[in-house]
Amino acid sequence: MLTTPLSEPSVRPHDGPAPLSPWQRCVGHSGYIAEGLLYLVVGCFALLAALGRQQPNGSKGALAKLGGSGFGDALLALLAIGLAAFVTWQFVLAVADPEHRADRGTARRRLVRLGHLSNGLFHVVFVGEAVWSLLGLARADNERETQVQWTARAMAVPAGRYVIALIGASIVVFGLWQFYRAVTRDKNKRVDLSHTRLRFAIDVLGVYGLAARGVLFALVGGYLINAAWRHDPRYSGGIAGALGGMKQQPYGEWLLGAVAGGLICYGLYQIAKERFRRLGDS
Repeated sequence: MLTTPLSEPSVRPHDGPAPLSPWQRCVGHSGYIAEGLLYLVVGCFALLAALGRQQPNGSKGALAKLGGSGFGDALLALLAIGLAAFVTWQFVLAVADPEHRADRGTARRRLVRLGHLSNGLFHVVFVGEAVWSLLGLARADNERETQVQWTARAMAVPAGRYVIALIGASIVVFGLWQFYRAVTRDKNKRVDLSHTRLRFAIDVLGVYGLAARGVLFALVGGYLINAAWRHDPRYSGGIAGALGGMKQQPYGEWLLGAVAGGLICYGLYQIAKERFRRLGDS
């Protein structure tokens, strides 16, 4: 009696990582580079403020100063497109999670995907600021006041004060996470630096840059928590307020210069390691 062999179990395509499409790779790489350029611009203007008498600007003020000339407007347009790509990539990671198709339904991956969604929404603000500056509608001297106005509007709604405190606490946690990344190998996750002579230099840029980024965001979140605690939006200030608060401290120019240098290092770190990023690998 003839018997038929058992059929081989079929392998579903979503059991393992599938290669990313060309457009996904292009959006991902260009987005990370644009994020690095953003911090490079903010850090450079903050360093100039530390060396001079003017008050430091946040992202909105730095982008407003970047425009105004032919070269500056061209760079601003490229930055806006790149930041839009970064937002798109974060949304792709949040919705489809193409690099973790096999386990994207687990509780851990859902939490990570929520983080990507939050990061994308956060950078939508930077895209808007870049476009606003490109249109010549942004000013570099009213950034802190704008932050205070938005905080006041949020506090005016029911439970708005608690929402502001929750947002501030989340930003503080994000800042502390940057410190963790700075001292662990997590900062180079999905990046293969084993075959480059620049490995040590990139690592140094990452440690210094992530630590400075952690300080900045911890201060921004702390300002929001303080504003909610005092029920006074004037205590909030965003990135411009946090950098300005550093300069007003004893030896503030040195403190601001150190953080500004760290932001520059973070921008260079993001750009330098992008060549070695392995998109699509589990």
